Amino acid sequence: MKKQLFVSFFARKALTKKTGMVPIYCKVRYNDTTVQFYTQIDVLYINWDSKRTRVRGNSKKALNLELETIRVDIIDKYNALIKTNVIITAKTVLDFYKNDTLIMNSIINVFKQHNENMKSLIGIQYSYGSYKNYITTIKHLKNYIKKIYNANDISLTQINYNFIYNFSQFILLNTECTHNGMMKHIQRFKKITNFCIKNNYITKDPFIGFKISFKKTNRVYINKDELYILKNIKLNSSLNKVRDIFLFACYTGLSYIDLYNLNIKNIQKGNDGLKWIYIKRHKTDIPSNVPILPYALYILDIYKKHKTTNRIFPMISNQKTNKALKEIARLCNFNKKLTFHSARHTFATTITLTNGVPIETVSKMLGHNNIKTTQIYAQVLDSKTSSDMLILRNKLI
Repeated sequence: MKKQLFVSFFARKALTKKTGMVPIYCKVRYNDTTVQFYTQIDVLYINWDSKRTRVRGNSKKALNLELETIRVDIIDKYNALIKTNVIITAKTVLDFYKNDTLIMNSIINVFKQHNENMKSLIGIQYSYGSYKNYITTIKHLKNYIKKIYNANDISLTQINYNFIYNFSQFILLNTECTHNGMMKHIQRFKKITNFCIKNNYITKDPFIGFKISFKKTNRVYINKDELYILKNIKLNSSLNKVRDIFLFACYTGLSYIDLYNLNIKNIQKGNDGLKWIYIKRHKTDIPSNVPILPYALYILDIYKKHKTTNRIFPMISNQKTNKALKEIARLCNFNKKLTFHSARHTFATTITLTNGVPIETVSKMLGHNNIKTTQIYAQVLDSKTSSDMLILRNKLI
């Protein structure tokens, strides 16, 4: 279909004022979309030429010049929009006519500006992992706009509830994201729209009516018996390294990135004369001080002898690590999806809470600033419930 823009004017006779003046409106039509707006020009109805859509009478020259200026300006804005990747509708043209910063404030452009600013603050205010998450979100957003709108960008005025809802469904249907993973992307997208509101790029919150919600998930961890199997299974050298590093995390609660950055300076003697790990969590910058348990110390001693850099462990990428853990879980006959973060859950459950370590202590070692976060990690185990009730049963007998 040939894309055409039409700009015309008409008198709104129904809005005739007591003075006999009628307001002149401008109609902008592009393909099958139409908008209209008040030009701020009023004329006597008898002086309006509806066929020529122009003013007659003594003041016609000045008023017609104003109307022609409006028409030319709208066409100029339309021609400027054609050179961009923004989806064009009559409303887009009108919005750009009224606010010529619209192109600079299209959603992908704003998102890119946010990400560039975030990139400059890596290591200061943001982690590289957080930055990568936003890069993934904008990638999904670009794919969504390309597939649904056949464009590379759209104006901010086109972001509304339907856009957000359809984007969420697009992520679920076209990526490997779970519901919670999808909501994380939508949460990041909401941060961008909030930025737009604060900077007056848009006046209405497009998220009104859209609820960001997360489903409760079962945290994957390994129990005492599985720990024994994992420690004793024979593996090739590459899988063995991954197994050792994973087990070290099981006994210390360190996340992948914190273990990646772990160096010899982080290992110090505590007030108790024993070795501790002293770090600030990469994700939150909150201190996490962990006494090193014997098995973790055993692994630490092995890799301290072989380290070739300031970092203690020979880490591979998180993605490759998780792929290796998947293979290890298969070899161990574990009927669960093992990821590196499972080690952190294992520390919270099997290693600490199950053995009677108070949740407040676990929370501090994990570097949480809110014990509710720890309660999510440290789910109550049947084995712990059983042992607690056994103690009670013996007391009641």
